[in-house]
Amino acid sequence: MVILVFGYSSLVLARNESTGAGGGVVENGTIVRPNDEQIDLSEETTQNQGEERDLMMRAEDVEKIKQATKSAAPRSAMALEKMSEVAKGVEEILTTRTLKGGIGDQVRLIAQEQKESQDQTLQHVEDVNKRGGLWKKIIGPDYKALNNLEKQVIKNELRIKQLTELMNKLTNQADKTMVQETINALIQQNVSLQEVIVSENKVGSLFGWLAKFLAK
Repeated sequence: MVILVFGYSSLVLARNESTGAGGGVVENGTIVRPNDEQIDLSEETTQNQGEERDLMMRAEDVEKIKQATKSAAPRSAMALEKMSEVAKGVEEILTTRTLKGGIGDQVRLIAQEQKESQDQTLQHVEDVNKRGGLWKKIIGPDYKALNNLEKQVIKNELRIKQLTELMNKLTNQADKTMVQETINALIQQNVSLQEVIVSENKVGSLFGWLAKFLAK
C-alpha cells in the first residue's frame, strides 16, 4: 500500500511539473489544458515570423532609397526623401491589423500596388541621375526615364484619388489618420517628381532635341 501511494504521488508531481504555471501539457507543439482546451504554439510563432519579415522588407526598401539619395542631385534627393516617407506609410498600411475586410482590403490592395510602383519610380529616378557631365550636354538628360516618371506621376494621382475615396468610408479614426498621412506623403512625392521632370527638361544640349524625339 505504501509503495502504491508513493508511486501515485510521484506520477501526479511529474505531471504538474510538465504542465508549468498554465496547467497544461505540451504535446507536439500544442499546449493541452486540463479542460481539453488546446493552444497552438505554431500559430503565434508563424505570426511573429511574418511581422519580422515585414519589418525586414520595410527596412530594405528604406535602405535602397537612402543609398540612391547619397548620389542624387538636390531635386532628385528631395524626391527620394518624399519617396521614403511614402514607403513607410505604405508599409504601415500593409502591416496594420485593423484594416481588414471590405474597404480595408481595398486600401491594402492599393497600398500593395503603390509599393510595387515605388520600386519602378526609384529606378527611373536613378536612371535620371546617371546621366551627367559631357554626355548630358551633348544628348541631354535621360528622356526615356523622364517619360516613365511622368507615367508614374499619373498613376500616383489615380491612387491618391482612390485612397481618398476609401478613406472617407473608413470608420476607425486611427486607420483614417494613417491613410491620410500616406496620401499627404504621396502628394508631396508627386510634387517633387514633377520638379525633377521640369528641371531636367530645361537642360540645354547639342542633340537633345533628337534624343527627346527618339525617346517618345
